[in-house]
Amino acid sequence: MNVIPPPSIDLQGFSLRPMEMLDIPDWYDYLRLPEVAQHLRRELQSAADLAPLVQAYRSDEPGAPLRLAIVDDDLGCLAGSIGFDAVWPADRSAEMDFDLAPAYWGRGLGLAACKAVTAWAFAGCRLYRVQAASRDGNRRAEQLLRGCGFQYEGLLRAYRQVRGEPGDFKMFSRLVTDPDAQG
Repeated sequence: MNVIPPPSIDLQGFSLRPMEMLDIPDWYDYLRLPEVAQHLRRELQSAADLAPLVQAYRSDEPGAPLRLAIVDDDLGCLAGSIGFDAVWPADRSAEMDFDLAPAYWGRGLGLAACKAVTAWAFAGCRLYRVQAASRDGNRRAEQLLRGCGFQYEGLLRAYRQVRGEPGDFKMFSRLVTDPDAQG
């Protein structure tokens, strides 16, 4: 899945663009912080672990994952990332994932990015369903998803491996037919 042009974010001083290899050092720097790493599925050994992911995000193949950089335009650095780790074109659905550097927590940036990407998924990509799985106990992610209009669907027990151990995840979804789904 390729994004041309990327959606606009409704927060002054920030923009969305496709992830680039140049984003890897900033991305790795905050992903390895304990308050972020505790919610990640994989344990990163080095910044080089992210290179194959960025390459996959740059693919034009149907069904390829997509990740956008959330850029702090004033500082010219990566503030976070958001996108679809799984895309099912035949089902017109995708699974959203996001992360944000702790320096940007609590400023509405994650919510603005989620709203922009969700609206773009429905209008620009013609998706019908966007879902997101939040690790059980990740209250910030749950609050963000609810604020973006996602509905809680249930607890998925031992849904995904988290650094080699089964982890429970809460599933949320948003449909194009949900109220305010276009904005």
